[in-house]
Amino acid sequence: MFETLFSILPMQIRARVERWIHRYDIDPTARISPGVKIIYNDKRRKKLKIGKNVFIGVNCVLDITKGIIIKDNVQIAPNAMIFTHDSSKDRKNPIERGVIIEEGAYIGAGAIILHGVRVGKNAIVGAGAVVTGDVNDNTIVGGVPAKIIGVRK
Repeated sequence: MFETLFSILPMQIRARVERWIHRYDIDPTARISPGVKIIYNDKRRKKLKIGKNVFIGVNCVLDITKGIIIKDNVQIAPNAMIFTHDSSKDRKNPIERGVIIEEGAYIGAGAIILHGVRVGKNAIVGAGAVVTGDVNDNTIVGGVPAKIIGVRK
């Protein structure tokens, strides 16, 4: 309904409008780029928390069916997707589990984070990776499915 409006708003204003219209918990310093889609199965669920100095790139998808927490200083590159539910096995009873992105994490372009995942502090998810399990602090993952390819020092 508001997608046309959101597509023309500057990044710094979109976060304010999302807070006001949908009552999401978004810090005023967060930046949400044009084309970001926030999807959900139940409009009464307002389960999105975005911390300080977060940047979400163009055309990302945030599925807040169960809830997403994005902590401070996180960067999410364009076209990344975060899903909190999976209805591939049973559309009437989907699996729903929240996602947490810890402080200082970086999610690469086109990466996919699946339900129930925790991305640790200062972790890096490589471009195009599909993350099906937790990523430890200071770990670099990449590939399909994502595997450890390095450690940040």
